[in-house]
Amino acid sequence: MKKALEKGKKPGDKPGQQNPGGMGAGMSEQLAKLAAQQSALRQEMQRMAQELNKDGSGSGNGLDKLAEQMKENEKDLVNQQLTQESIHRQQDIMTRMLEAEKAERERELDQKRESTQGKELDHPDPARFFQYQQDRQREAELLRTVPPGLKPYYKARVDQYFDTFDRPR
Repeated sequence: MKKALEKGKKPGDKPGQQNPGGMGAGMSEQLAKLAAQQSALRQEMQRMAQELNKDGSGSGNGLDKLAEQMKENEKDLVNQQLTQESIHRQQDIMTRMLEAEKAERERELDQKRESTQGKELDHPDPARFFQYQQDRQREAELLRTVPPGLKPYYKARVDQYFDTFDRPR
């Protein structure tokens, strides 16, 4: 569209000024269609912003700013005043819309943390646990009574190791 506008310009025309005689009816029709599409997009953008702001989080405020930029572009299209600024604004709008779409997609995929209630486990049989503790103490005593031929340093280390068994858990 920019190239078509430049073809209709005469040398010496200032940027942003259109040559009414140089622009064909087809170009005006295209601009009218673009303005209608821009208007529909803007209205949808405003609806989405309102929907996002319903909960009071303010997450739709960025979309409101986009809608304002879209309104400016729509006005430029209706007035047939396409400038470099309009083109940059449209590129910025597209970039922000893609970012908003990506954020929305990530929001949908974001796994929400859910709390779960603690489960009550059956307590093991206390008699079995007591028997297990006694068996373990007997085995440790048996190992202590069989004196391995160790030097005093290693003997102390073994005693220290067995002391860990004697501690109640």
